[in-house]
Amino acid sequence: MSYSSLWVMDKNFNGEELKEYRNSWLFTIVICDVLCKKYMPMPDGEPNNFLTRDMFDKSFSSKINNKINNCTEQVDRIAWEMSMQQIFFTKDKDFVAGCVKKFLKLNVNYLDNMGSQPVINRFNKIADDILSLDEEKHPYFIFKNTSVDDNVEFWFKKYNEETGEAEAVPLIEMDGQIAEFVYIENNKIIGWDDNLKFFDKKQII
Repeated sequence: MSYSSLWVMDKNFNGEELKEYRNSWLFTIVICDVLCKKYMPMPDGEPNNFLTRDMFDKSFSSKINNKINNCTEQVDRIAWEMSMQQIFFTKDKDFVAGCVKKFLKLNVNYLDNMGSQPVINRFNKIADDILSLDEEKHPYFIFKNTSVDDNVEFWFKKYNEETGEAEAVPLIEMDGQIAEFVYIENNKIIGWDDNLKFFDKKQII
């Protein structure tokens, strides 16, 4: 069975997996399906889940991303950014965890059969684990959606041509746009910088 995980970065941008959560379907896909129903509704009786719509409409992800990024509901916006594997600052952990805990109650009308006790337990567990993060030791954190891919792992690995092996590296040494840092002020998302812009601006804690 696939699992999701909570990743952290230290001050030098070295990453590590801190927590694993069995059955990755209990978090990210719930968020995506709920927000799909809420912000991109379909006529009654027509299928309306994120994976199906994204599969058959290549512009769907962009459309829903634009709608959520321009909405005023911060709980939904935080949950969406988590499901996109964005990088959060641990200094914002109280607000982020609070949004995770509020998400299911806020969106109860869109849950259908997704509001089961295992789902509730998973949201609370992830929120509690975020709250327990040590800001001094790990100033940044990322929620990884599923073990089915190795996306986040490769943020912190580079191939060494001399040894023929992948070696651990900090995110700051990676080329190309990989993910975005989410800026939060006064309990609101105010913007993002991708990793290249972030390091160019030297916005380093």
